[in-house]
Amino acid sequence: MQILPTSTGTALHLLALTSLLTLTNPAMAEEPSLEGRKVGETIYATIDASGRGVVHMGDIEQFRALVYAGMDGDGNLQVSYEEFSSWDPGFAYVAEQEGRVEPYKTASKIVFAFWDRDGDGALTEPEMRFAMAADFRRADRDDDALLTEDEFLLGFPIMVAMRAALRPDL
Repeated sequence: MQILPTSTGTALHLLALTSLLTLTNPAMAEEPSLEGRKVGETIYATIDASGRGVVHMGDIEQFRALVYAGMDGDGNLQVSYEEFSSWDPGFAYVAEQEGRVEPYKTASKIVFAFWDRDGDGALTEPEMRFAMAADFRRADRDDDALLTEDEFLLGFPIMVAMRAALRPDL
């Protein structure tokens, strides 16, 4: 399923709906153990709205801006950990299904702490922009300034953290 973001609210609602459909429809989730991967695939498909099969930093930045606006519930241009952790594309559901809620919460706290560069407990847009750019570079295994779905799923740090929390055996 491809999601074409038209506005912040629409894109975020579509992402959440698509994740929920993927996770609750047996035809879309053949193996419960792969549900976390399916959330990651849905996120990637949202970022790759054009369906090119690769994303560049501009795609990531556009997605980041939408996500940040969705996270900043009170509109004060600072995302607290509570706001950060309440915005979820489906990983919390998978954590609950897999009996991995505590490891998931720990992973989300670690990601937040890495992204909150000054450690003040609030994630700003510049901090998130810097973190996503660094995460993009880290995931780009072949240094071609493009991320394939595999590079994103296997190398983008938030994906790695969620995979480790949800399925430590993978």
